[in-house]
Amino acid sequence: MSHYQRLQRFVWVEPDVVRPAVRVTVWGRWFLLLIGVAHLAYPLEFSYPHDLEHAVLHVPVAALNGLVHHRLLTNRSVTWGWALASSVMDFAFTTSHILIHQGGFDNYTFLYYYPALGAFVVIFSSFSLVLAWTTTVAVAYALVCLFVGPGLDIGAGDVKELAARLATMYLMTVAISLIVRFERARRQAAMEGERRMQQERIDLSQSIHDTVAQTAYMIGLGIDGAIRLAGDSNPRLVERLAATQELSKSAMWELRRPIDVGRLFEGQQLGPVLRSHTATFSAITSVPTEMVQSGVEPPLAAEAQAGLLTIAHNAMTNAFLHAQAGRVEVKLDFGTDAVRLSVSDDGVGLPSDYAERGRGFGGMERDARRLGGRLIVETGEPDGGTTVTCVAPYSTVRTGDYDGSD
Repeated sequence: MSHYQRLQRFVWVEPDVVRPAVRVTVWGRWFLLLIGVAHLAYPLEFSYPHDLEHAVLHVPVAALNGLVHHRLLTNRSVTWGWALASSVMDFAFTTSHILIHQGGFDNYTFLYYYPALGAFVVIFSSFSLVLAWTTTVAVAYALVCLFVGPGLDIGAGDVKELAARLATMYLMTVAISLIVRFERARRQAAMEGERRMQQERIDLSQSIHDTVAQTAYMIGLGIDGAIRLAGDSNPRLVERLAATQELSKSAMWELRRPIDVGRLFEGQQLGPVLRSHTATFSAITSVPTEMVQSGVEPPLAAEAQAGLLTIAHNAMTNAFLHAQAGRVEVKLDFGTDAVRLSVSDDGVGLPSDYAERGRGFGGMERDARRLGGRLIVETGEPDGGTTVTCVAPYSTVRTGDYDGSD
């Protein structure tokens, strides 16, 4: 077992918490570095060697912060190790600044310790680790105050003020730690509830596949056999059976949505599931259907994938039941900033009041809004046909960012 793995056993931190927390600390560090540079530039009196040493101190902090920021911007992995390295750099920078200026207790750069400690507590939720790191910072700062610069003036009450500063460090970290633990407990409870709901969806989809869908399929086969047996002997019976057969196809197709949504919650990607969904549509309805995918699918939240699949399903349902379509095409494009899903048919088009008829398009509109995107409907001109398109930005559908709010 490596040293990194041994340390990881004592670090309790959720991977999906690290990235947004590190993003906040990166911007906060840029702000503090900007203040430091402004302090060096004004007034325009650069003294050697103290100001030069101060300026040099900014270089490793800016370099590490820039490296972490680059990893965030390029969607590369940012683990707790990067957060720990940044915290150590913050501590080293603040302490070195105090040592260089020989200010000791009178140097108010110690205030930088507080946001650094706060950022550490937000990322690392292990109370023992937080306490150990706060103690390290407090002891180091106390030693600097005692042995650097003029030291402490007992008569002036410096000891009491130093004790207050150190106590503030502990009070701040404990308070933030308690708040963070409470929020994480609430978040974990919500995630557990969501996991239960996802498992219920998976179980439901499997149950539908094993029972109702199989029964509907057998009913369809029975109707096909009845139509063949009837032949031309009873036209009215054949007509009734044909209508019942269409209802059977519609029922089988509607049952495919919860089945394939369950596959998404099992962890499968949207592209392969939608391709299978499209092939099933063609098999059930006998409407030739093609799916075209472009781009590489990024990690998407299962709920967002389900929303996109539902929009595609409803658009294909309209093409089958109402558009009298002879062909359907589904396009799934993973672009630079957004995912674009479109379903096109060569049917009769939509009436001018299509939005007020039924609940299909209203449901697709709501699903698009939940995805943080928009629904575009093009129909009727010049040769009929309809194209339903949903464009959803990655900022709202990626894993960890999707909240499903309307």
